[in-house]
Amino acid sequence: MRSDVTHFKCEIANGIARIALDRPERKNPLTFESYAELRDWFRDLVYSDDVHAVVILPNGGNFSSGGDVHDIIGPLTKMNMKELLAFTRMTGDLVKAMLNCGKPIISAVDGICAGAGASWPWRPICALRHRKPRLPSSSTRSALPAATWALVRSCLVSSVRAVRRNCFISAAR
Repeated sequence: MRSDVTHFKCEIANGIARIALDRPERKNPLTFESYAELRDWFRDLVYSDDVHAVVILPNGGNFSSGGDVHDIIGPLTKMNMKELLAFTRMTGDLVKAMLNCGKPIISAVDGICAGAGASWPWRPICALRHRKPRLPSSSTRSALPAATWALVRSCLVSSVRAVRRNCFISAAR
């Protein structure tokens, strides 16, 4: 499995891939490029024999502030419907790639976890509260607050159900 990624950190050791968004100075926002690279990385994970589990970590005290205001939110306000649909499909493809990668995924959420940054970490089999995550309530400053939080809630319910069925984590490991 490749660890030579550009838009997020990736370390693979002892069968565990540890990944984190890599813009801590901006609270790790997502960009078009990071979405695409994460999607492709999770798609490739299906064929990896050296990775048995993935842990998504915070970086610099924060998980993710969501979509980057300059690199995603601004351009989204200027896109036509066809372009918005392409972006929506890309984000959905990331979630599908995570669900279909065939590996357990654990998110250790810490610090800021908002907007789109609050959506994708809840898709894994198990999401763990790490220290003090801050999940802000919907606000008028968010482009799609109701949709984002509906997705977070549905993903969290799915994760809890998956944990009850499949995932038992041993502290001894």
